Amino acid sequence: MNSLRQKLEIKLSEWRQSNRDITKARELWRKYENLTYDLANSLCEQLRLILEPTLATKLKGDYRTGKRLNMKKIIPYIASNFKKDKIWLRRTKLSKRQYQVMIAVDDSKSMSETHSIQLAYETLALISKALSQLEVGDISIVSFGERVQLLHPFDQPFSSEAGAQVLHQFTFEQNKTYVRSLMETSIELLEHARGKYNGLSQRKELWQLQLIISDGVCEDHDILRSLVRKATEAQIMVVFIIVDKKSEKDSIMSMNQVKYKSVDGRMTLNMERYLNTFPFEYYVVLRDINALPEILADTLRQYFSIISQNI
Repeated sequence: MNSLRQKLEIKLSEWRQSNRDITKARELWRKYENLTYDLANSLCEQLRLILEPTLATKLKGDYRTGKRLNMKKIIPYIASNFKKDKIWLRRTKLSKRQYQVMIAVDDSKSMSETHSIQLAYETLALISKALSQLEVGDISIVSFGERVQLLHPFDQPFSSEAGAQVLHQFTFEQNKTYVRSLMETSIELLEHARGKYNGLSQRKELWQLQLIISDGVCEDHDILRSLVRKATEAQIMVVFIIVDKKSEKDSIMSMNQVKYKSVDGRMTLNMERYLNTFPFEYYVVLRDINALPEILADTLRQYFSIISQNI
């Protein structure tokens, strides 16, 4: 697998330096799908186990114990001298949930400089293939750097041809990585996509997920933290996948940042680990693509567990 990965990375580099032919892009995307085929199947099956239990969300009666009282049964219960005691509702009625998944990939030069492009494409192929096999709902792809660009909209099915078209549109030449701009734009796009569902009940049954694939270096942590909170309030889960191809010494896991803090009226220099203030609650550091299915599934399992308890 490592030999295949290295050969594919060389072919990708040659294609990026040539005329970027779309026919070659189709061939490259097929190779990425083949390379991640087993991993996509693994992720698909793990996600299936996580998502299927969320179908049983609607309350139904009548039971002697349950989640919530059925108010229509209270008066008959009292009138029967408390004998008709099947007055509780349980979550047993199936509800067809819909999912919209937006995958955002960092299109900046830093991804190229850290040799993260290969890992990013593999991650994109793996996730999109797994979600398509699962028939999870609608998939959208965006790129971001200095600007945010919608590469694949929700209202079009994601296929191998769509994957090739997406691969063809990435440049990895943008000079900056504005994660704040990505969050602001993606929240608007996701809220607009939610608004297309007719009726309040349909919108409530829609779960939205944003997966961000980047090297993890971002500014404005306080502002980003508030944007993540805004996304959560809008029922949008955000998972940040940090592709980390640097050496252990330069890894984001070892990265520090320096800040000035006021102590007794005096400004002092304070150094702390970069990830200690990382603004995204759900994130994974990915150094090996083979670890992605288990790590991502575990992250989503935790999230859906929290959601199901609050429904």
